[in-house]
Amino acid sequence: MRAFLRKTWVKFIILMIAFTIVTSPIVILFGPFANIRRTVVGAIVRSRHPQFITWLFTPAEIQKMLGTVGTTDAQELFDFTAKSDTKLTLRQIHSTRYVGYLLEIPNPKMIQVATAPDIQEKGDTTSNIAKANHAIAAINAGGFYDPNGTGTGRLPYGFILQDGKYTLGQDVGPSESVDFIGFTKSGNLIAGSYDKTELKDMDAMWGVTFGPPLIVNGKKMITDGDGGWGIGPRTAIGQKKDGTVIFLVIDGRQPGYSTGATLRDVQDILYEEGCVIAANLDGGSSSTLYYNGKVVNKPADLLGERMIPTAFIVK
Repeated sequence: MRAFLRKTWVKFIILMIAFTIVTSPIVILFGPFANIRRTVVGAIVRSRHPQFITWLFTPAEIQKMLGTVGTTDAQELFDFTAKSDTKLTLRQIHSTRYVGYLLEIPNPKMIQVATAPDIQEKGDTTSNIAKANHAIAAINAGGFYDPNGTGTGRLPYGFILQDGKYTLGQDVGPSESVDFIGFTKSGNLIAGSYDKTELKDMDAMWGVTFGPPLIVNGKKMITDGDGGWGIGPRTAIGQKKDGTVIFLVIDGRQPGYSTGATLRDVQDILYEEGCVIAANLDGGSSSTLYYNGKVVNKPADLLGERMIPTAFIVK
């Protein structure tokens, strides 16, 4: 009798496990837990396999779940006197979900865009790019195509602007708008969709393609949902009214240490820090902060640091 009961109990447990495996995705995607559903859907939409979600939900349904990053009028550049202070300040930040790092750079004119040495063939790590350019600090910057998921850091896209010259995007027409994050000659952070004519009029000197903008003209861009990218490692950049620039990196995909942050989390952090303009940079396994000769955070890449095409460096 005991053997029969034991076998019956084992069969019951196996059936319950199988039932849970089969029904869990249904509960997550169609159940009452909106926060979990939004996180899972956002992560899949931003992955290399968005079709797993787009055949289940219409674009309108996905937008309703995730919310959107808002748009605004053209960015207003503001006047400030660049500080001569070269001392950087590093702080660690915490929440129940993530661990991150904030690096403050008082003088925005210390910031440039640097690239991997052979950008058309392969990328390089953030730390190697920083060391090659004798930089005191650096964060990963623009994105790149990675069709096979190999993480080589090659095939950057959009614009790469260095000292007023286009390292990438030379063939883009003067009126074709491209997402841009960078700095003007006076040190203003720019974040938005601009064409070459507009960037020239703004006296843009350094920049890359990525986004979206998170704060523009002192206003938050995400007011509904979490931004639609799910929870993960994040890199972002922002600027205060006095010109001070903030590099922000948040670790993720590491249970027990740091799960990660949403775009809205990143936006709210930079807003509370006093940023009036801010933008998202390439995140995920690329998220890296280098400072004073070492990588400060814990990148999610299995090899320690992912190879990338571009970095914002502090000279």
